[in-house]
Amino acid sequence: MTRRSAVQPVGSVGSSESRLSRAGRATCSGRISRFGVRSCWRWTFALSLSFAAFASGGCAATGPHVWVDNLPAQAGSGNDVLITDGDILNVRVFNQEPLSTKERVRSDGRISIPVIGEVMARGKRPAQLAAEIQDRLKEIVKVPSVMVNFEQGAEMKVSVVGEVRNSGVFQIEPGSNVLHALAAAGGLSDYADSDKVFVVRKSLAQRVRFRYADLRSADPKSIQFALQTGDVVVVE
Repeated sequence: MTRRSAVQPVGSVGSSESRLSRAGRATCSGRISRFGVRSCWRWTFALSLSFAAFASGGCAATGPHVWVDNLPAQAGSGNDVLITDGDILNVRVFNQEPLSTKERVRSDGRISIPVIGEVMARGKRPAQLAAEIQDRLKEIVKVPSVMVNFEQGAEMKVSVVGEVRNSGVFQIEPGSNVLHALAAAGGLSDYADSDKVFVVRKSLAQRVRFRYADLRSADPKSIQFALQTGDVVVVE
Protein backbone atom coordinates (compact mmCIF):
# COMPACT_ATOMS: atom_id res chain seq x y z
CA MET A 1 0.00 0.00 0.00
CA THR A 2 1.39 3.45 -0.97
CA ARG A 3 1.36 6.01 1.85
CA ARG A 4 0.19 9.49 0.89
CA SER A 5 2.01 12.38 2.50
CA ALA A 6 0.05 15.48 3.36
CA VAL A 7 1.42 18.62 1.66
CA GLN A 8 1.35 21.82 3.68
CA PRO A 9 1.40 25.17 1.81
CA VAL A 10 4.76 26.76 2.44
CA GLY A 11 4.68 30.22 4.06
CA SER A 12 0.91 30.32 4.68
CA VAL A 13 -0.50 31.77 7.87
CA GLY A 14 -2.30 28.51 8.56
CA SER A 15 0.88 26.47 8.34
CA SER A 16 2.70 29.00 10.54
CA GLU A 17 -0.03 28.78 13.15
CA SER A 18 0.08 24.97 12.96
CA ARG A 19 3.84 24.91 13.44
CA LEU A 20 3.55 27.43 16.27
CA SER A 21 0.86 25.29 17.93
CA ARG A 22 2.96 22.12 17.66
CA ALA A 23 6.04 23.92 18.92
CA GLY A 24 4.07 25.43 21.75
CA ARG A 25 2.66 22.05 22.83
CA ALA A 26 6.03 20.38 22.66
CA THR A 27 7.83 23.10 24.58
CA CYS A 28 4.96 23.54 27.00
CA SER A 29 5.00 19.86 27.95
CA GLY A 30 8.60 20.31 29.00
CA ARG A 31 7.83 23.49 30.96
CA ILE A 32 5.00 21.79 32.87
CA SER A 33 7.43 19.30 34.30
CA ARG A 34 9.91 22.04 35.21
CA PHE A 35 7.82 25.07 36.21
CA GLY A 36 4.18 24.00 36.53
CA VAL A 37 1.00 24.56 34.52
CA ARG A 38 0.53 28.27 35.30
CA SER A 39 4.00 29.18 34.05
CA CYS A 40 3.41 27.15 30.90
CA TRP A 41 0.19 28.97 29.99
CA ARG A 42 1.78 32.38 30.60
CA TRP A 43 4.56 31.44 28.22
CA THR A 44 2.10 30.16 25.60
CA PHE A 45 0.02 33.37 25.81
CA ALA A 46 3.13 35.53 25.33
CA LEU A 47 4.14 33.42 22.33
CA SER A 48 0.67 33.86 20.79
CA LEU A 49 0.87 37.64 21.18
CA SER A 50 4.28 37.66 19.52
CA PHE A 51 2.89 35.72 16.55
CA ALA A 52 -0.09 38.08 16.24
CA ALA A 53 2.20 41.10 16.22
CA PHE A 54 4.38 39.44 13.57
CA ALA A 55 1.39 38.54 11.38
CA SER A 56 -0.08 42.05 11.47
CA GLY A 57 3.18 43.98 11.28
CA GLY A 58 2.99 44.42 7.52
CA CYS A 59 -0.48 45.99 7.73
CA ALA A 60 0.41 48.99 9.93
CA ALA A 61 -1.42 52.11 8.70
CA THR A 62 -0.29 55.71 8.77
CA GLY A 63 -3.75 57.02 9.71
CA PRO A 64 -6.15 59.22 7.71
CA HIS A 65 -4.37 61.49 5.22
CA VAL A 66 -4.65 63.02 1.77
CA TRP A 67 -1.79 63.21 -0.71
CA VAL A 68 -0.81 66.77 -1.62
CA ASP A 69 -1.43 65.82 -5.27
CA ASN A 70 -5.13 65.38 -4.50
CA LEU A 71 -5.65 68.69 -2.69
CA PRO A 72 -7.70 71.42 -4.39
CA ALA A 73 -5.38 74.01 -5.92
CA GLN A 74 -6.43 76.74 -3.47
CA ALA A 75 -6.02 74.64 -0.31
CA GLY A 76 -2.22 74.75 -0.23
CA SER A 77 -1.51 77.95 -2.10
CA GLY A 78 -0.23 81.18 -0.59
CA ASN A 79 -3.67 82.66 -1.20
CA ASP A 80 -4.93 80.43 1.60
CA VAL A 81 -2.79 82.20 4.22
CA LEU A 82 -4.84 83.92 6.91
CA ILE A 83 -4.10 87.41 8.19
CA THR A 84 -2.71 87.57 11.73
CA ASP A 85 -1.76 90.28 14.21
CA GLY A 86 1.45 92.04 13.19
CA ASP A 87 1.02 91.54 9.44
CA ILE A 88 1.58 94.63 7.32
CA LEU A 89 -1.09 94.88 4.62
CA ASN A 90 -0.95 96.88 1.42
CA VAL A 91 -4.52 98.01 0.58
CA ARG A 92 -4.83 99.41 -2.95
CA VAL A 93 -8.01 101.03 -4.30
CA PHE A 94 -7.77 101.34 -8.09
CA ASN A 95 -7.62 104.97 -9.27
CA GLN A 96 -8.30 106.15 -5.70
CA GLU A 97 -4.87 106.83 -4.19
CA PRO A 98 -6.26 108.81 -1.19
CA LEU A 99 -8.21 105.71 -0.17
CA SER A 100 -5.19 103.39 -0.48
CA THR A 101 -3.08 102.67 2.58
CA LYS A 102 -0.46 100.47 4.21
CA GLU A 103 -1.46 99.23 7.65
CA ARG A 104 -0.09 96.92 10.33
CA VAL A 105 -2.71 94.64 11.89
CA ARG A 106 -3.04 95.72 15.51
CA SER A 107 -3.28 93.45 18.54
CA ASP A 108 -7.09 93.74 18.36
CA GLY A 109 -6.98 92.31 14.82
CA ARG A 110 -8.13 95.51 13.12
CA ILE A 111 -6.74 97.98 10.58
CA SER A 112 -7.87 101.52 9.78
CA ILE A 113 -8.96 102.39 6.23
CA PRO A 114 -9.35 106.04 5.08
CA VAL A 115 -12.96 107.26 5.10
CA ILE A 116 -14.59 103.94 6.08
CA GLY A 117 -12.69 103.54 9.36
CA GLU A 118 -11.98 100.33 11.33
CA VAL A 119 -12.06 96.94 9.62
CA MET A 120 -11.49 93.54 11.23
CA ALA A 121 -8.65 91.83 9.34
CA ARG A 122 -7.51 89.01 11.62
CA GLY A 123 -8.48 85.50 10.50
CA LYS A 124 -9.41 86.53 6.96
CA ARG A 125 -7.72 85.84 3.64
CA PRO A 126 -6.47 88.89 1.70
CA ALA A 127 -9.06 88.37 -1.06
CA GLN A 128 -11.82 88.08 1.54
CA LEU A 129 -10.77 91.31 3.25
CA ALA A 130 -10.50 93.08 -0.12
CA ALA A 131 -14.08 92.09 -0.98
CA GLU A 132 -15.34 93.41 2.37
CA ILE A 133 -13.55 96.77 1.95
CA GLN A 134 -14.78 97.00 -1.62
CA ASP A 135 -18.36 96.47 -0.50
CA ARG A 136 -18.11 99.22 2.13
CA LEU A 137 -16.58 101.65 -0.40
CA LYS A 138 -19.61 101.39 -2.72
CA GLU A 139 -21.25 104.22 -0.80
CA ILE A 140 -18.31 106.49 -1.71
CA VAL A 141 -16.86 105.18 -4.99
CA LYS A 142 -19.07 104.27 -7.92
CA VAL A 143 -17.33 101.03 -8.93
CA PRO A 144 -14.53 100.37 -6.43
CA SER A 145 -11.80 97.82 -7.14
CA VAL A 146 -9.73 96.80 -4.13
CA MET A 147 -6.66 94.58 -3.78
CA VAL A 148 -5.06 93.51 -0.49
CA ASN A 149 -1.56 92.03 -0.38
CA PHE A 150 0.93 91.17 2.34
CA GLU A 151 3.57 93.87 2.48
CA GLN A 152 5.35 92.07 5.28
CA GLY A 153 4.27 89.05 7.26
CA ALA A 154 4.50 88.67 11.00
CA GLU A 155 6.87 86.06 12.42
CA MET A 156 5.78 82.65 11.19
CA LYS A 157 6.55 79.64 13.39
CA VAL A 158 6.02 75.95 12.60
CA SER A 159 6.84 72.77 14.50
CA VAL A 160 8.85 69.91 13.00
CA VAL A 161 8.74 66.57 14.85
CA GLY A 162 9.44 62.88 14.32
CA GLU A 163 12.32 61.40 12.35
CA VAL A 164 14.33 64.59 11.78
CA ARG A 165 17.77 65.49 13.10
CA ASN A 166 16.60 68.41 15.26
CA SER A 167 12.95 68.50 16.32
CA GLY A 168 11.56 71.81 17.51
CA VAL A 169 9.71 75.02 16.71
CA PHE A 170 11.27 77.05 13.92
CA GLN A 171 10.75 80.57 12.60
CA ILE A 172 10.53 80.59 8.81
CA GLU A 173 9.79 83.15 6.13
CA PRO A 174 6.17 83.68 5.00
CA GLY A 175 5.49 81.58 1.92
CA SER A 176 7.96 78.85 2.94
CA ASN A 177 7.13 75.26 2.05
CA VAL A 178 7.69 71.86 3.70
CA LEU A 179 11.23 71.52 2.34
CA HIS A 180 12.23 74.78 4.02
CA ALA A 181 10.89 73.54 7.35
CA LEU A 182 12.73 70.22 7.02
CA ALA A 183 15.95 72.07 6.20
CA ALA A 184 15.52 74.18 9.35
CA ALA A 185 15.25 70.92 11.32
CA GLY A 186 18.48 69.58 9.85
CA GLY A 187 16.86 67.20 7.37
CA LEU A 188 15.57 63.65 7.76
CA SER A 189 17.11 61.23 10.23
CA ASP A 190 18.65 57.92 9.15
CA TYR A 191 15.47 56.12 10.24
CA ALA A 192 12.96 58.30 8.40
CA ASP A 193 10.59 56.95 5.78
CA SER A 194 10.97 59.49 2.98
CA ASP A 195 7.45 58.72 1.70
CA LYS A 196 5.86 59.58 5.06
CA VAL A 197 6.16 63.35 5.47
CA PHE A 198 2.95 64.96 6.76
CA VAL A 199 1.58 68.41 7.54
CA VAL A 200 -1.01 68.77 10.29
CA ARG A 201 -3.15 71.93 10.00
CA LYS A 202 -6.13 72.84 12.17
CA SER A 203 -8.20 74.04 9.22
CA LEU A 204 -7.77 70.76 7.29
CA ALA A 205 -9.73 67.62 8.18
CA GLN A 206 -6.83 65.26 7.37
CA ARG A 207 -3.07 65.29 7.39
CA VAL A 208 -1.45 66.20 4.07
CA ARG A 209 1.14 63.69 2.87
CA PHE A 210 4.31 64.39 0.88
CA ARG A 211 7.15 62.44 -0.68
CA TYR A 212 10.59 63.81 0.18
CA ALA A 213 11.80 63.01 -3.35
CA ASP A 214 9.00 65.18 -4.80
CA LEU A 215 9.98 68.07 -2.56
CA ARG A 216 13.64 67.82 -3.58
CA SER A 217 12.79 67.56 -7.27
CA ALA A 218 10.57 70.67 -7.07
CA ASP A 219 7.33 68.87 -7.89
CA PRO A 220 4.88 71.79 -8.44
CA LYS A 221 2.08 70.57 -6.14
CA SER A 222 4.56 69.79 -3.36
CA ILE A 223 6.56 73.01 -3.34
CA GLN A 224 3.56 75.27 -3.90
CA PHE A 225 1.98 74.12 -0.63
CA ALA A 226 2.71 77.13 1.60
CA LEU A 227 3.06 76.55 5.33
CA GLN A 228 1.11 78.63 7.84
CA THR A 229 1.77 79.66 11.41
CA GLY A 230 0.88 76.79 13.72
CA ASP A 231 1.42 74.02 11.15
CA VAL A 232 3.13 70.85 12.38
CA VAL A 233 5.41 68.90 10.03
CA VAL A 234 5.61 65.21 11.03
CA VAL A 235 8.11 62.71 9.63
CA GLU A 236 7.50 59.04 10.36
